[in-house]
Amino acid sequence: MRAKPSLPASPRKSTETDTTPARFLADLGRQQLAVATDAACALLRGSEAMRAIQHQAAHEASLRHQAAAQKLHDHCEPADLLAIQSDLLRFDLLGATQYWQQITATALQSQVEMMANATHLLDNEQGGALKSAMESFQAAIASGNGFFAGKPTATAPPTRT
Repeated sequence: MRAKPSLPASPRKSTETDTTPARFLADLGRQQLAVATDAACALLRGSEAMRAIQHQAAHEASLRHQAAAQKLHDHCEPADLLAIQSDLLRFDLLGATQYWQQITATALQSQVEMMANATHLLDNEQGGALKSAMESFQAAIASGNGFFAGKPTATAPPTRT
């Protein structure tokens, strides 16, 4: 599978306004969309690679079976029939084994690429900004910021006596 490296995100300069809850939520949404889009790209590249593997395996099997069919159309001895069938079986089993190994390797590579896209947020410089923004966000919630304040408790309706 040919992995096309995703373009590195341009580092953003952190300013005082970057830690406001509204700015944080907007940036968090952008980062989530970027990670989801990178994951979709990795998934689609993996799908393309798997399709190429399927195409190659089918093409090779088609060529083998065409050659066997041509041999069977010609006059051949009973021992030749057994040899043709055993060769087909042997090459088909070998081809199936190679096919599944390639498909598995491609699927694993796609998964690793998708996980790398998700974890890069916390592993690089942007992760520090994300962590500090999350800490600021949590502090804003804890301090009783009016935007994040809970609903006022309703008074119980008067009871009839």
